[in-house]
Order: sequence, then structure tokens, then C-alpha cells
Amino acid sequence: MAAPQGPFCNIRLLIVHRYAPGIKKGGAQPCSIENFGRRGKPVKKLRFIPAEKAFAYASKFQGMPGCTVSVI
Repeated sequence: MAAPQGPFCNIRLLIVHRYAPGIKKGGAQPCSIENFGRRGKPVKKLRFIPAEKAFAYASKFQGMPGCTVSVI
């Protein structure tokens, strides 16, 4: 059984950047930035969540108009 090579992290940060309606995203500043916690609800500070949940929430928020999702 092979060991993983390089850095490996099981926890991630989930950030959603929301833009004003009708604005083009290219080069524009986001109107608001939301950080999401373990329950999928917005929190004030950056919170680490398991990678599986982070990618599941990101796919849920990905189709919303006027927003960009980042998993760090």
C-alpha cells in the first residue's frame, strides 16, 4: 500500500463571493463575502470543515447566479 506523496489536508475552508445583480464578475470587487461552517450556514469567522462537506456544499452553491464559490 502506497503512502500519499506531498501535503495532504482533510480540512478545507468554504468561501462564497456574492456580486451585485447585473455586474460582470471579471475584475469586479465582490459585494459581500460569506464564510460557511460545518452545518452549511454562514459564520462570521473562517472555519475549517471536513473536505467532503466543503465540496458537497460548494457543488450546491455553484449554480447560484451572481456568486463564485472557493474551497481553499
